[in-house]
Amino acid sequence: MRNKILSLLLFFYFVTISHAALEYYVSPDGGDTNPGTFGKPFATIQKARDTIRSLENKPEEIIVYLRAGTYRVSDTIVFSVEDSASSGGRISYQAYKTEVPVITSKKLITQWQKADLSDQNLQSPAKGKVWVAQIDKGVDFKSLYSGGVMLPRARSAGFSPVRSKKGSSDVKSLTVPEDFDLRRWSNYKEVEVLIRPTFAWSMNILPVDDIDIASRQVTTKVGGTYPLEPQPQWSIDAHGISYTCWFENALEFLDEPGEWVLDSDAGKLYLWPLDGEKPDGIEFPQCVEIVRVEGTSREAKPTDQVVTGLEFKGITFTGNDRYTWKDAEPSFQHDWSAVDQANAMLRLRCAGDCVIEDCEFINGATAGVRVDLHAQGNRIEGNRFSYLGEHGIALCGYGPGTKDVSRGNKVLNNRIDHIGRIYWYAFGIYIAQSGENLIANNLIHNVPFVGITLSGCRDFNYQRPRNGEGYRSVRWQDISDQNRKMLQEAYGRHKEMTDFFLSYLHARDNVIQDNEIFAAVETMGDGNAIYLSGAGTGNLIKRNYVHHILSEGIQTALRPDDLQEQTTFTENIVYKCTYGAVEHKHNNDYINNVFACIYPTNIHGREWNNWAYVLFGRGPNTGSRLQRNIFYDTSEDPRFYFCRGNSPMDDSIVDNNIYWCTDNPASAVKQLKELQEAGHDRHSVSADPMFVDIDNGNFMFKPASPAFELGIRPIDTPNIGLQSPWKERLVGRKIINTRIFPSSRYIRPQQSFKVSIRCDDSDAVIRYTTDGSEPSESSQQYFSPLKFEDPVYIRARAFKAGAVDLYGAAEFYALKGGH
Repeated sequence: MRNKILSLLLFFYFVTISHAALEYYVSPDGGDTNPGTFGKPFATIQKARDTIRSLENKPEEIIVYLRAGTYRVSDTIVFSVEDSASSGGRISYQAYKTEVPVITSKKLITQWQKADLSDQNLQSPAKGKVWVAQIDKGVDFKSLYSGGVMLPRARSAGFSPVRSKKGSSDVKSLTVPEDFDLRRWSNYKEVEVLIRPTFAWSMNILPVDDIDIASRQVTTKVGGTYPLEPQPQWSIDAHGISYTCWFENALEFLDEPGEWVLDSDAGKLYLWPLDGEKPDGIEFPQCVEIVRVEGTSREAKPTDQVVTGLEFKGITFTGNDRYTWKDAEPSFQHDWSAVDQANAMLRLRCAGDCVIEDCEFINGATAGVRVDLHAQGNRIEGNRFSYLGEHGIALCGYGPGTKDVSRGNKVLNNRIDHIGRIYWYAFGIYIAQSGENLIANNLIHNVPFVGITLSGCRDFNYQRPRNGEGYRSVRWQDISDQNRKMLQEAYGRHKEMTDFFLSYLHARDNVIQDNEIFAAVETMGDGNAIYLSGAGTGNLIKRNYVHHILSEGIQTALRPDDLQEQTTFTENIVYKCTYGAVEHKHNNDYINNVFACIYPTNIHGREWNNWAYVLFGRGPNTGSRLQRNIFYDTSEDPRFYFCRGNSPMDDSIVDNNIYWCTDNPASAVKQLKELQEAGHDRHSVSADPMFVDIDNGNFMFKPASPAFELGIRPIDTPNIGLQSPWKERLVGRKIINTRIFPSSRYIRPQQSFKVSIRCDDSDAVIRYTTDGSEPSESSQQYFSPLKFEDPVYIRARAFKAGAVDLYGAAEFYALKGGH
C-alpha cells in the first residue's frame, strides 16, 4: 500500500514538473549577461527572445516576465517563425504582477541653445523664443514628444487649392491661391502638404517635390488619393469646412508655443517650448513599428509560414514615429490603408493563435495594432488605444483574389478613443479583406472618422491603375485574361459585375456585435458609426449601441455602401444622431432595430436635402427587408424614409414596423398611411412603443407595448459595450453622468432660451464649452442656467477625483437651414 501511495505521489510530482512554466525575467536594470532569473534578470526583451529561440525543446508554457520600467528600442523588435511556441504551447511576454513595463522608441534630445535671432526664416513672434538642437544629419522623424505627449509640427495658414478650369486628374500637383504667402522655403524638400483632396472622406500627407513660384504650382513626391483639388461647394457647405489644405515643417510656419520644425539635412531641430524655458524631456522616435511578429509571406502560394502561440500582456506601448505613404501603394478603398502596410506600434504579420491582452497603446504616431496577411485565431482583448496617429486596430488580409487566409480572429472588450491625431481618416476598428472575425463589446468614442469599418475593393477596372478605387490591391495574377476582358467590356457598358466581384472579397461572415460607439466623425466628413463597402457577404451587425453623434461630418449612423450585399443589421440602437440612421443600398436587411431621435441637420442647422431616418440611396434593393423596426421621433415633422431616384422602395419588403412622433403623432399616422397606400407596411402601426426610460438609455418595453404583438424583441443595453472586468480596468469603477437640458432643438431667430446642465453626482465640478471642443478641467465652469439668443453647440463634462464622466454631454440649438 505504501509503495502504491509513493508511486502516486511521484506521478503527480512529475506531472506537475512537466507542466510547470519555464520562466525568464527582464528588467531595465538587468544585464544581458545575466541568466534571466528573478534575482538576475536580462536587460532586453531581445535577449529573452534569443534565449528561448536557442532551446532545443521548448516546454508547453514559457513566461517572460517584464519588470516595471522603460525599455527603449532603437529598432523594431522582431519575432520570426523560429520564435513560435511549441505545438499547442504558449510563450507569453507579460508584465510581472501589477507592474507596468513600457516599451518605446523615444530618445532624449539634449544640448539645446537659443536660435539665432538673425535667422531670416524666423517670424517676428518666434524670435527670441525658439531653441535649436543639433542632431545627426539625415536623421528624419515625423513626430516629436514632450512629457510623453505628441507635439504639433509648425503649420502654415490653411487654404483651399485653386480649382482648375477644366477639372484636373493630377494627383501630384496643386495650385496655391494668390493670397497665400507661397515661398521656396529653405528646407522645402522636407515640407509636407496636408490635404483633403476633392472629397470629404479622404486625407493625405504628401512630401513636397518642387515649388514653382511663378505658376504657383506645388508638386509632390507621392500622389494623393484624388486630384489635389478643392472639395465641391456642397461638401464644403454641408461639412462646415473653411479650408482643405495646409503645409507643415518650415521655419516660417513656427508661430506658436509647442510647435517644432525639423531640418534633417542640416541636422537641426527647432522648438518653441510651451513654457518658454529651455527644453527638457523632449524626445524623438527612432522607429515606426515597436514590435513586429513576422512570419513568411509566400505571395504566390495558397498558405504562408506563420508565427504561432505568442502572447503580449499588460505592456504599455508608446512613442513611435509616423508612417509615410509611398507612391502608388496597393491601397484598399479610398487609401484608408494598404496591403501589407507597416503602420502600427505592434504588428502581427503572418501570425496565428497570438494574444494581445490588457495592453495600452497610447501617445503614438501610427495605429495601435495591425494584423496583416495570413492571420487566424488571434485574439485582441481588454486593451486601451488612445491618442494615436491613425487607426486603433486594423485587420487586413491579402488584396482581392483567390488567397483567403485572414479569418477567425477576435477583437473583444477594447476601449478605443482619441485616435487619428495625424491621419484623420482613422477608424476605431478597420477590417479589409478579413472574414469570420468576431468584433464584440468594444467601446469606441471621440474618433475623427468611422467607428468600425468592413471594407475592401470596389473597382476592378484594370485600365485605370491610378484612380481605380482600390485597383492596386487586386491580385491580378489570380484573375484570368478572359475575366479581365469580360470586366472591361462590362465597364464599357457601365454595368456593375457585383456577383463576379463577391468571390474575391473576403471580409465576409464577420460578426460585429454588442459594441458601443459615440462621438464619432468628429473631424472628417461623410462618415458613419459602422460602415461597410466592398466587404463581401454574410456580415452580421447585431446589437450595437450607436448614440450621440452630433457633428458636422456625420452621414448616417449605419451604412452599407456601394458594392455591399447580403448584410444583416439586427437589434441595433441608433439614438440621437444627425442626418439619418441608415443609408440603405442594395440587398441588405434591417430587422428589429430601434431608430430614435434622428436630427435632420448637422450641429450648425445645415439641412441635408436627402435626410431621413432611412435613406434609400442606391438600388436595386431586390428582396431587402425592413421589418420589426421602431422609428421614434420627438420633433414636429420627422421624415422616416427618403428615396433617391435610382433607389425606390418597390423591390423591398417593408412591414411590421412601429412609427411614432411624440410631438406630432399625426405626422407618423400620415406617413404610415402613405406607405400603406404604396403597398408597404401592411401590418405596421403608428403608436407609442412605450420605452421604459429612453431619456436615460433604457430601451426596454413596458408590458403594454405594441411591440410585443408585432414580434419586436426588446434590446437590453447592459450587455452592450465593455464588460467586467475590462470595463472597470479601462474606464473606472465609478462612472458619473452629465446631461444638458433641454435636448437638441431648433430655435427661432432672435428668441432667447436657457440651457441647464446637471450631473448625477452633486459634488462633481461641471465644465463646458460652446465652440465644439471637448471640455477639459480648464474649461469654463458651470454654475447656473445659461442664457443664449444665438445658435450654440454645447459640450459638457463633470470632473471629480476617483470618478469618470465617460460620456459627457452634448446638445445643439440651431436655426434650421443654418441661417
